[in-house]
Amino acid sequence: MCRPQLGTSGYLSCFLASLLAAMIAEGWKSLGGLFLSLALALIFYPKALVVLRKPAFWLFSTLLIVTSGLWASAADVSLGPVAFSGQGLALGAQMTVRTAAILIAMQGLAVSVSPGELAGLLEKTGLKGLGFTFGVAVNILPVLERSASNTWDTLRMRGGLRRNRWRTFKLAAVTVIAGALRRVDEIAVAAEVRGFSPEKSRPMKTRHSSLDVPVALFLLILLLVFALE
Repeated sequence: MCRPQLGTSGYLSCFLASLLAAMIAEGWKSLGGLFLSLALALIFYPKALVVLRKPAFWLFSTLLIVTSGLWASAADVSLGPVAFSGQGLALGAQMTVRTAAILIAMQGLAVSVSPGELAGLLEKTGLKGLGFTFGVAVNILPVLERSASNTWDTLRMRGGLRRNRWRTFKLAAVTVIAGALRRVDEIAVAAEVRGFSPEKSRPMKTRHSSLDVPVALFLLILLLVFALE
């Protein structure tokens, strides 16, 4: 089955609409935001639904609902030997619904739009140099991961976690951050040597689709109706 394809701005519209619907919804209206997020995912980016199959999500949701039921307000519902607050359970469930909608929207944007495309779209609005900034940010993530892993292994092998753990963690954080800053400085120097200038840089290419404008307009109208109800 061939699914409809959106451009960069179309996928960004879906993300923003799902995010706003989840944030502005009050009470059980948050289900509307979840249904919107699910519908957009099923139509345009079904891979985003993988977040609902992760055990970590359901564990987090269970803990959120249980803790809200225990401490949000006075207990008025008994489930065996434990007393819960019905209002707290409802509040926890509503927060879980909002969380699910936001996570699906974020995953959908991540699997549909590359950082370069998003940077290119924003650069065309006048934010010059954002593509370079995104590139540096993405480039630095594996450096941070390797630095943190090497620092942790070094501390563990030398017994640095046995005594003065708080001081050890602070020194480890300084080591990782210093390594990241050194890498960023190397990238900036290399760009300067090659004559890079944010004002003269060309925006990265973005995808376009005939569905971008209709989808964005439909989502805007839907949000207005959703907000005014």
